[in-house]
Amino acid sequence: MSGIKVLIAGANPVMRMRLVKAVLAGTGMQVTAEATDLPETYTRAEALEPNVVLVARELTLVPEFSLMISLFRALHCRWLVVDHRASAGGPGESGLPPLDTSQLPNEICQRIIDASRLVERPIIALARPVMTSMPMRAGKLILMGSSTGGVDALLTVLSQLPPDCPPVALVQHTGQGFSDSLIRLLARRCSVKVEAATTGMELRPGHVCVAAGSAGHLRLRLGGSVNASIEPGPPISGHVPSVDALFRSAVPLAAQVVAVLLTGMGRDGAEGLLELRQAGAVTIGQNEATSVVYGMPRAAWELGAVQHQVGLGDVAASILRACADQSEERRIWP
Repeated sequence: MSGIKVLIAGANPVMRMRLVKAVLAGTGMQVTAEATDLPETYTRAEALEPNVVLVARELTLVPEFSLMISLFRALHCRWLVVDHRASAGGPGESGLPPLDTSQLPNEICQRIIDASRLVERPIIALARPVMTSMPMRAGKLILMGSSTGGVDALLTVLSQLPPDCPPVALVQHTGQGFSDSLIRLLARRCSVKVEAATTGMELRPGHVCVAAGSAGHLRLRLGGSVNASIEPGPPISGHVPSVDALFRSAVPLAAQVVAVLLTGMGRDGAEGLLELRQAGAVTIGQNEATSVVYGMPRAAWELGAVQHQVGLGDVAASILRACADQSEERRIWP
């Protein structure tokens, strides 16, 4: 097999050097980059889209590694845990046995080749937006919240929205070192325009403003238009930025809002989604079968905050139905 791109991640330079030498000794593979921590790994993986990532076990123990797994899934790449004590341990979270740096170079290369064969790598292209002939109601606003598993969930949903869709504001739980790469990835794969949320940014059709790892909560402010505002403050529902903060800020606009809660751990967004539904918003929750972690959507469902529970592949179409002309909306919802 040829053309295998390998990313090596770990703080130990000796470990990285051994793996680089092993990969260079192989045929048809290359080390595209090295990284020493998770934010750097995320950034390089997003930019270079490797086939296989070799990641030191200590990095997999950091809570933010769940975000890495979501990115790997979105990029269709495999990851192997690297552990010099691999012979004493079981499989890593990737489902594959750990890679031992004491193995012979040809053995390491064979493991990389085997891993790269496990995922069929698609041709990278913009996903096709959902086709709809339904006229959109003026003034609609789409809000989203997601956490664990949210990278591929957001890619699935946003890539299916047409370039003239209503404005979107979303919160994704990440560390501060991950936000820029996430936004670049979404922008590259979607026909809508994706930007980091900033204070004063006007929410416009065809635009998505993202708060991910921001220093404050994303809230909506009303004036002559609907604008984003990044506001410092303590954690809400355990997070900064918080999905609850975004949802609650939109309650005065509830009649215009379609709010979506996607995969994630915990319950951030559940209370805010309930307030929106009670105020007249259309609310959508991802179902258990398609959620990486059915925490946030479950909490919202159990509260009665979710009006329409759907699988991930149907979220975009559900959003567009909810944004349709009011007479159409009554006809198309079951």
